[in-house]
Amino acid sequence: MSAAVAALALLCPPPSYSADHREAPVVNGLPQGDLGDVFIFVDPNNANRLVVAMGVNGFAIPAVRGSYSFSSNFLYQFKFDNNGDFKEDLVIQGLFTGSGAGQTVRVLGPSAPKRTGATNRVLGGAPEVSGGVGQNLGDANATQVFFGLTDDAFNFDAGQFNRILGASQDLFRGVTSPVLGPLRGRPTRDDGTSGVDAFGGINASMLVVSFPKALVRGANATLNFWGTVSRPTDSEAKTPLNGRFVQFERTGLPAISTVFVPQARRDEFNNAIPEEDLAKFGSLIPDALTTTDTDSTGNTIAGRATLLTQLGVTALPGGAPLLLPDSFGNTDKDFLRKALLPDVLRFDMDRPSAALDIGVLGISNGRRPQDDVIDLELRLLRQLADVKFPDGSNVPGSGPRGNRVALDCSTLPSCPDRRVLVVLQGTDFIEADEDIADLSEGGNERDYPNPYVFPFFASAHPFPGSPGTTGFPEQQ
Repeated sequence: MSAAVAALALLCPPPSYSADHREAPVVNGLPQGDLGDVFIFVDPNNANRLVVAMGVNGFAIPAVRGSYSFSSNFLYQFKFDNNGDFKEDLVIQGLFTGSGAGQTVRVLGPSAPKRTGATNRVLGGAPEVSGGVGQNLGDANATQVFFGLTDDAFNFDAGQFNRILGASQDLFRGVTSPVLGPLRGRPTRDDGTSGVDAFGGINASMLVVSFPKALVRGANATLNFWGTVSRPTDSEAKTPLNGRFVQFERTGLPAISTVFVPQARRDEFNNAIPEEDLAKFGSLIPDALTTTDTDSTGNTIAGRATLLTQLGVTALPGGAPLLLPDSFGNTDKDFLRKALLPDVLRFDMDRPSAALDIGVLGISNGRRPQDDVIDLELRLLRQLADVKFPDGSNVPGSGPRGNRVALDCSTLPSCPDRRVLVVLQGTDFIEADEDIADLSEGGNERDYPNPYVFPFFASAHPFPGSPGTTGFPEQQ
């Protein structure tokens, strides 16, 4: 086994990936339509209220904050499925007029849409809230809205992620494995971190809406939630607000399309709707390990845990703790497929937002600005994603591939899929080691802490070099 896993350090470079920001060809030249992240959580100050948010214009730099607006030609939508069929039962729509500091918004809903799917029309009736950029609009006891530039709440060591995929680095954190020997990665700092947040010090345009959660409750408290951006059909572009809008961007779970959908199919993915996801894209998700050894190589959850321990990545500082307990008894090879698709955030409004109930709620209960979503996904995949290792290596997963859908490390010393190394340590180490075990509260330490009052997203970063910015020389 040692010889086989040692070759993991010599894998060949695959195509590179990025975060959900700028993830698809369709958003080239359309930053106002580049939907990076969506959020849904219960107001921490009022358990009867729900907060939803979406961000566009990722990588907005502080110096030109006045140039980042929402498009006055696009339809921005929050979609809620409250009966479990992955079709939107209710929507909230945002429509913008003007640009820059003079831009205004109209927010409509939550209301039932005139039609579901990828082609939509503007809701009828008067807007719930309207007003200008950078202000808290509406009524804190009814519907409240904010839109404008804020700190980008997403955080990820995207630079090291791409270096690993590109074969110039091996892991997020450099470590000498007891089996593999020295592996290239960022060194550990005195404060217990080693990662670099590629989104630190930059902003995004956020649309945040707070409202009574009773307005979207169905027969029970469970929602499937996602965001979309649509543009008018060409034939009706002259009267877009009265015509049809066709979806060209969508997201639910962070980074799912970036990691699992090939570049050539990402526009197809963005044009699709959640009810189609499992049938169209399920084959892109690897099988999940189970408690059963079907190939006599120990290719089980327990076998993977043993392998990770031998590699020296189940304890700090080389790797993060395992996400799932030894008692986790998965018997379904489609477990990851069902957890990651459809691409929606699953949310039980009556459960704590921080709850991690893997398999019941997908991978987490909604998403708050401070949640460690990337670390959660990395740890889940390293523990459960099936990996095909070379025949004869005696590594769990080295048996016949058969009909298995697995990450490909079958041609050691080269390996076609370096995502195996991306997930190997289970975290990107942006936060201090002492906080890594807590995926619900301790992570995502920001230069500007997220406020615990509406709009819940930190203020936009100032000019480069001003106090509070990162990655820039201090202003003299």
